[in-house]
Amino acid sequence: MKKLLLFTLAFLSFFFAEAQETYHDSTALAILDKMSQTIGELKSLKFKTHTSQDVAFSNDYLIKDFKSGEYIFQGPDRLLAKVSHNGKDQFYLYDGKQMVYYSLADNTYAAADAPASTLEMLDQISDEFGIELVVADFLYPDFTANLMENMDYIEFLGKTEVQGEKYFHIGGANDTMTFQIWVSQDLIMRPKRVVITYMGDPYARQLEVTFEDWQINQSYPESIFEFMPPPNSRQIIWTKKD
Repeated sequence: MKKLLLFTLAFLSFFFAEAQETYHDSTALAILDKMSQTIGELKSLKFKTHTSQDVAFSNDYLIKDFKSGEYIFQGPDRLLAKVSHNGKDQFYLYDGKQMVYYSLADNTYAAADAPASTLEMLDQISDEFGIELVVADFLYPDFTANLMENMDYIEFLGKTEVQGEKYFHIGGANDTMTFQIWVSQDLIMRPKRVVITYMGDPYARQLEVTFEDWQINQSYPESIFEFMPPPNSRQIIWTKKD
């Protein structure tokens, strides 16, 4: 544990030292471009996630919060998601016209008109409701360009193995955060893990997402993206953030 901590501190210190000057490694950018382009051309995606995140427990320290998710993206305008947190399941359905949230534990749902594409919808629920449904920046066609705009430092850190599988390891940093991403070396390149560290005061916060069980170009029935209120369910207001 001590060696791991020292390595992490050295890693972050190196990133911040380098982040004072802009450096965008062409190998890292080529890998990220290829991954984003390949995923963008797929007809459908299904994957699961496991997320751990540091959240404030008090003014004195942070605690780890865990959740898991299962996501189906089909075409440019269909999404079905199940998010499990603290033993409770929440569902999100998008059919190209509206976004619906449903809580299984409470048997309540909320609906809102949505834009005509999944990516626009994800932006909308983030901006208006503060909902970060999934760390899926790699789904956006301008993923690499956005990284270059926001990160002073991006570098290919080499090839590595995670649970016996081979991955490309890429890292980056700016003045306030660092990121790492592990990308599969398969013919269809996919992210395996994303780690983001926010360098706040007085504590740094970390978000880690692991992706698994990828299924691509499957055909899913339209009905799974449509919401039908269950018996005795109650509609609630989807409150916008301040």
